[in-house]
Amino acid sequence: MNETKQEKKVRKKAYRKARRKATRPWKGLTFFSGIISIVLIPILVFLSMFDNTVAAFVGGSFWKLKNEDKNAVYYESDFETTEEMNQYGLELCETVEEEGAALLMNENNALPLEKGAKVSCFSNSSVNLVYGGTGSGNIDASSADTLKTALEKSGFEVNKKLWNFYSKGEGSKYARKTAGMVAEEGEKTTEVPWNVYTDDVKDSVASYGDAAIVVLSRIGGEGADLDFKETNYLALDDNEKEMLQNVAEMKKAGQVKKIVVLINSANTLQVDFLKNNEYDVDACMWIGDVGISGINAVAEILAGNVTPSGSLVDTYLYDNFSAPAMMNFVPTVYEGYEEGIIPEHAKTYMIYQEGIYVGYKYYETRYEDYVMQSGNSGAYEYHDDVAYPFGYGMSYTDFKYSDLKVSYNKEKDVFEVSVKVTNTGKEYSGKETVQVYFQSPYTAYDIENGVEKSSVALCGFGKTEILAPGASETLNMTVDRRELASYDTYGAGTYILDEGDYYLTVATDAHNAVNNILAAKGYTVDNTDGRMDTDGNSSLTYKYNNPKFDSTTYAVSANGTEIKNQLSDADINLYGGTEDEITYVSRNDWEGTLPQSILKMKLTEQMIEDLQDVQYDPDDYEEAKMPTMKAKNGKKLVDMIGLSYDDEAWDELLDQLSFKDMVSLIGDSFHWTMPLESVQAPGTRDENGPQGLTASLIASDKTEMDATAFTSEDVMAATFNRDLMTEIGKVIGNNCLKAGVSILYGPGNNIHRTPYGGRNFEYYSEDGFLSGEMSAYEVAAIEEKGVGVVMKHFALNDSEQDRIGLGVWVNEQAAREIYLKAFQAPVEKGNANGVMIAYTRWGCIWSGGSKPLVTGILREEWGCDGLIITDNVLTTYVNGVDGVLAGVSTFDAMLPYVTKQLPDYKNDAVIVNAMREACHRNLYAIANSSGMNGIGKDTEIKDTGLLVVDVVRTLLIVFGALFVLSLVMWITRKRRFKKNYVYAPVVESAEKKSEA
Repeated sequence: MNETKQEKKVRKKAYRKARRKATRPWKGLTFFSGIISIVLIPILVFLSMFDNTVAAFVGGSFWKLKNEDKNAVYYESDFETTEEMNQYGLELCETVEEEGAALLMNENNALPLEKGAKVSCFSNSSVNLVYGGTGSGNIDASSADTLKTALEKSGFEVNKKLWNFYSKGEGSKYARKTAGMVAEEGEKTTEVPWNVYTDDVKDSVASYGDAAIVVLSRIGGEGADLDFKETNYLALDDNEKEMLQNVAEMKKAGQVKKIVVLINSANTLQVDFLKNNEYDVDACMWIGDVGISGINAVAEILAGNVTPSGSLVDTYLYDNFSAPAMMNFVPTVYEGYEEGIIPEHAKTYMIYQEGIYVGYKYYETRYEDYVMQSGNSGAYEYHDDVAYPFGYGMSYTDFKYSDLKVSYNKEKDVFEVSVKVTNTGKEYSGKETVQVYFQSPYTAYDIENGVEKSSVALCGFGKTEILAPGASETLNMTVDRRELASYDTYGAGTYILDEGDYYLTVATDAHNAVNNILAAKGYTVDNTDGRMDTDGNSSLTYKYNNPKFDSTTYAVSANGTEIKNQLSDADINLYGGTEDEITYVSRNDWEGTLPQSILKMKLTEQMIEDLQDVQYDPDDYEEAKMPTMKAKNGKKLVDMIGLSYDDEAWDELLDQLSFKDMVSLIGDSFHWTMPLESVQAPGTRDENGPQGLTASLIASDKTEMDATAFTSEDVMAATFNRDLMTEIGKVIGNNCLKAGVSILYGPGNNIHRTPYGGRNFEYYSEDGFLSGEMSAYEVAAIEEKGVGVVMKHFALNDSEQDRIGLGVWVNEQAAREIYLKAFQAPVEKGNANGVMIAYTRWGCIWSGGSKPLVTGILREEWGCDGLIITDNVLTTYVNGVDGVLAGVSTFDAMLPYVTKQLPDYKNDAVIVNAMREACHRNLYAIANSSGMNGIGKDTEIKDTGLLVVDVVRTLLIVFGALFVLSLVMWITRKRRFKKNYVYAPVVESAEKKSEA
């Protein structure tokens, strides 16, 4: 018995060994190829789903050109070499900072510093400057100079011991953290506590005490507003206060001669510490986010080699919370919200209850009403709130304005304004910004119909050349009379000119403008019992009388279309879906209308319906005829270059598109526009660029990417120099040409509604006129290089809190005069041919799904024919159906929501026709872009797909086939082995052989 068991054991062992020998190679190959195939499947799915994203970050393209025409260059660089372009960009960025930095305080002419001064740089921000914001607008400033190197280049000696303490010593442990792509929460201050400073470090200051340069930095970015709920991020923290107090003690002890504060922030720092100058600060200068080379300009200003000429684009405050908008700067959940009633992302709202009274339009208007004792202004103390008014900026010299002349040119419908500017100083040359403000009458009609009027509104400006001491220049400026019109939401439903006296004044800033106009009305410091803080100059004011009420002249747009109410559904008081009402701030009753709490809005049946993801209802549309598709007309996109948008030839081209083509062109556009062989349209490369082309995000191209990282947009605007904006646009356009980028996501044109907006660095100003005017010149220059501009974010993306789905409630006057105005001028004057749609809702309706906003105002009133793209599609309410019906043409879609949704409407003629029109917009934009460079009449465009996707797909096919083959061979060998295996006697077991 034991012998039989032993025999069986030996035979089994021999059998298994022989079977393994016969099948092992195929078994191993089966497992190996199977595992590789399993790994490759999700990789392929991911790459196919996110091919645009992959291409944006690792390189590659989706098409190739056959018979590329080297002579078909429709847009050429302005520079002979890349080096020349880069050098010009560096110099221009420095010039922008030179003319944008605003000197706020200069006690006893503390600045400029003496030549070769020995200085100590205080704060961890001094070694970690803010060059730009975070998020999609982030710039690559890795090669930028530090404050230390910039100061040394300007001839200063810098305290190395203190610098090293911050940069690599104990102080470095408190450095600001590097923010991610999208912020999840507001930034925190991280200043070094004073008890960390060693005696050795503190003692080093005495040897470098000509000046203590204190840098106060704040940073913002995409995804989160600056913290104002738990802490006030824009106020000094305890460590900063302690540092300043100790620096002040050093000054008192004679170790430091001067204290100079640099405000390195695009968000307006709360400067209450300067109100009583408790830290004995001698000079303070706002420098914003300095870009790639701006810090060198700051050093040159400190050295006196450049005279500052920047003017603030925001009102600088002692109390940031005094802004009326701050009460409603909090996303609020609708009452009655329960999960499932409406989409979760639709549950919050924000009310712009302050109406038009944003920034200086609140502070200056309430000041004037207080001076005149009107409007229930209360015992208003302007200087308790305002530290430095909008437009303010000091110089190293003084200027005098004289010889104001204003005439009305009826043919052009403009006021022609001239003023003589004289440098009355004796030592420094410099430039001067002259600002033109208007005031329109606030009438009984306005009060009755809820038309609000700010005391002053910027309507023009100019900047002198460099004037030597004693030199003069006569500046000639124009003011479009259309700027004087106000939007009458509740009465005429269009723009009106009231009957009465209008004032135009030239001024140094908004507050100076109010005082000039008050002077023209007969008010003085004396006859107002000191309510008026300074006597104005009536000789710098012009009065214009409009003899009768006019509701027709400006009821037609510059594009020749009717202007009428379009945005009533975003106004709580006009939206028919709720019984809630709001009292907007009114200068007729300041004390009675300033918000004291947030209106609690209740969800109604109509609101619940309007807040659903897709609003399209076929019953709301008449039957439509399905358009022609897949025609063989032989048209190519190259044939359309230079044709007007309405040219009949477009129909023949569009007839060639298939439904699949349209889905691809509309819905698959994350940083790329896909090529279409049917009409021989190339793809295009798209990229962000509020501070210049965002080279830091294009990982694959870093070795060849050349782009200037400019200052933050507010510094650009603070130059008040249109020519500089043209040059900025020129460089950005050339950078895009070099990088092969044909569509630019930028500039940013939202408004600094409050100081705490996370993306204020991407936006120009608190003022719609200044933002629009400066943007118009930048955009025009970018467009001249064949780069399609899509301005961000249209519209009301003035905060980052709950930005995806936030419902914004605003009246139409505020919308048109403040928030849309910044986009209007670039379209009407700067040839901007596109926008990026915001995530926000106008009331209940997503911005991109609002036909009155997109088609009614943007397309028809303003005449924007080109590409309108969404922000990154991360949610289902940013949907293709509502978008194309409203006028959106393409979707910046990281996720495939749109490409999956649109095919469900393949047989819906209403939707298919809207898709065709969207493709018309996109192809029109591409045909007139640098994306056509290299494409001639005989050039053939081949859709290649992304190489990395093709490689992975090929590998999956190869390993998939190998898996099938090896599995078949494994099974076959196993079966043959079983069939043919011969059991030999035990004694011969060592010599068994398989015939398999």
